[in-house]
Amino acid sequence: MRELTPRQEEVLDFVLEKLERSGYPPSVREICEALGMSSTRGAQRHLEALERKGFISRAPGARAIQVRGGLREAAAYLPLVGEVPAGPLRYASEEVEEWLPVPARWGGRGRFLLRVRGDSMIGDGIKDGDLVVVDPSPEAEDGEVVVALVDGEATVKRLRRRGRAVELVASNPAYPVLRVERGEAEVRLAGKVVALLRERV
Repeated sequence: MRELTPRQEEVLDFVLEKLERSGYPPSVREICEALGMSSTRGAQRHLEALERKGFISRAPGARAIQVRGGLREAAAYLPLVGEVPAGPLRYASEEVEEWLPVPARWGGRGRFLLRVRGDSMIGDGIKDGDLVVVDPSPEAEDGEVVVALVDGEATVKRLRRRGRAVELVASNPAYPVLRVERGEAEVRLAGKVVALLRERV
């Protein structure tokens, strides 16, 4: 890869910092604001230079910047596989919609992203439209936030075991506890929620 100018280094450093801090790359406008550029065209020229020199690749879209080569460790890429309700039970789709960058520490074998719909977990800071990183572990401790399947329908809730029953607990008092007695329905864990990614800035 070819040498960068000081300004190109600033742009690349900001892209990497944004990926590490927020889990997604900056928009061109955010680059302008952070680095005091007067026009988006100036930022675009620096991104074009970084792409020519092999440091990044770009695709159509406001945040479609990917780091390349030895910089890849700054981010991991996880599949977004659909939506899961934080509210009443509902079917969750499992088709890969796209691959999104997240901080490298959130990556891991088999991990994936789900978009949350609903407000039953707002007490845990999980809002409608947020993305959650899910570790596909079939086991979880009491009190952990999980993606649970009840007779094939999915929900995001906090897990609680009570004797022979499993309780799925919302963090919004407007939602009742979902209690499932053993034998009443099949309860299976799709995984544990290990991180939260908010696309909105």
